[in-house]
Amino acid sequence: MTASRFVAPSPRPEVADSGLSRPDWVGNNPRDPAKLWLDKNENTDPLMIELVRSVIAALPPEAGFTYPDLGPVYRKLGPLAGVPPQCLLLTPGSDGAIRAVFEAYIAPGDVVLHTVPTFAMYGVYARMYGAKVVGLEYRPSDCGPVLDADAIIDAIATTRPKLVCLPNPDSPTGTVFGLDEMRHIIEAAGRAGALILVDEAYYPFHGETVLPWVTAYPHLVVCRSTGKAWGMAGVRVGYAAAAPDVAKMLHKVRAMYEVGALSAAVFERMLDHEAEMRASVARLAAGKAGFLGAMRALGFQTLSGQGNFLHVAFGASAQPVHAALEPLVYYRKDFAEPCLKGFSRFSATTAERFAPVIACIEDVVRGNSKS
Repeated sequence: MTASRFVAPSPRPEVADSGLSRPDWVGNNPRDPAKLWLDKNENTDPLMIELVRSVIAALPPEAGFTYPDLGPVYRKLGPLAGVPPQCLLLTPGSDGAIRAVFEAYIAPGDVVLHTVPTFAMYGVYARMYGAKVVGLEYRPSDCGPVLDADAIIDAIATTRPKLVCLPNPDSPTGTVFGLDEMRHIIEAAGRAGALILVDEAYYPFHGETVLPWVTAYPHLVVCRSTGKAWGMAGVRVGYAAAAPDVAKMLHKVRAMYEVGALSAAVFERMLDHEAEMRASVARLAAGKAGFLGAMRALGFQTLSGQGNFLHVAFGASAQPVHAALEPLVYYRKDFAEPCLKGFSRFSATTAERFAPVIACIEDVVRGNSKS
């Protein structure tokens, strides 16, 4: 093929920015199914996996060949979320809700305030839409990452952001702000004329929520995921909740259809299984507590956090522990961020699935003690 005499036009300067890059979309390798997948905070509870599988298997044929009719999903989700359906936007994962907020509200030069470290896409979308970022860093402490609510309130008053992004619980830190603190932060954003996006992707692993508050605070947006507690990471459904006027703006920037018919059909049917979802959360919480207890018994420092994950600092045993776990389990090793330096993160799973991981680590520690 000869070289073309045509060239593509220039993209928006914010997208052309060489500092804005995304991971290779071709070269990623699938994870080994023989290993335990505890690296991406998915729900690996076997009973929940089977429930989702059975719901997918029972879908009617039209879920695959028709465009979605999403009205029934909105009408069913509204009462369960505790808000009118007009306050909701279905999205491809909570990430889709976050992007919709940026697309609807952020113009070049606007100030976006978010925590550091946090979900990576806040920084990506801030650059994509030309925002100026104010990062509030968690500081290290003996009890794990720390960020005071007063520091956030002061930063809001000082920087006057257009958007405040605050996951609660945050990730990767696992930290939370209580409801009283959240109210003060939300009201501080309101006084500054800012929109505040509260990301509740890990609800109900942390059971407190501000989602019903969207009817009282017209500048509040709450987003949720089904990839954690609901075990539907592969289905890619999330949603945003906001006051009707804000929800209307978010709908203006959505695609023709918010989610596909297959995803909508799975989500609508899974909403009948909230009790099973909460039972799965309880099983995962029990497995997490057991793993944390075993690690503390071995003398390792741990952070329990409030999401479906936990942190362990293996200290002087890190190298042999990582080597022993390599063929057994995927997890995130040794954070570089100062507030989590030296910690490794494991997604929560059931006690039964954690058992071989615990046994492997115990064998390493016993071997080291003998040598």
